[in-house]
Amino acid sequence: MSDRFHPEKDNVAFVIIDFQDNLVAAMEKTVQKKVSRNIGLLISLAKVMHIPIIITEQYPKGLGKTTSKLVEELGDLYQPIEKLVFNCYAHPSFAERIKNLGVKHIVLTGTETHVCVLQTALDLLADGYEVSVVSDAACSRYKSDEEAGLRLLQQAGGVVTSTEIITFQLLKQSGTDEFKFMSPLLKQR
Repeated sequence: MSDRFHPEKDNVAFVIIDFQDNLVAAMEKTVQKKVSRNIGLLISLAKVMHIPIIITEQYPKGLGKTTSKLVEELGDLYQPIEKLVFNCYAHPSFAERIKNLGVKHIVLTGTETHVCVLQTALDLLADGYEVSVVSDAACSRYKSDEEAGLRLLQQAGGVVTSTEIITFQLLKQSGTDEFKFMSPLLKQR
């Protein structure tokens, strides 16, 4: 049974929010590496489980494009929605894409946790979606802002999760082709 704590692969979409060169460069190196690696793991999971992915870019002229590592991992899935608004759901193309997917649970990653990720989450929640933010695949320049954003998200009814939690929730069991594909990748963390 799907609910906000039990996402189902056929009822979920992943969103990578503004993981762009100039935004990522403002993060601590260890945070950059961890978040990039975890978003990459989620891209691999999405590909093997046929979970849709939406990518956004905030003012790419000034903040650069999505990092080249993620663009490479995304391959043909790299079709970013360029925006100026912080709240992705306020952008008509993003809202239309979400609605056209027909899913109920949205998994958010990217930057910054307390700005674009949070604002998007709050509006998705207000519109009846289940929302999870992958805490180790999202970041802010300052840890205190990130923590405040995650607390506010939880107070609003969103779920704070991790890369491994969401991965194993969607895989459901060992022995499957999907599990065999993901298992060695998770060991490399």
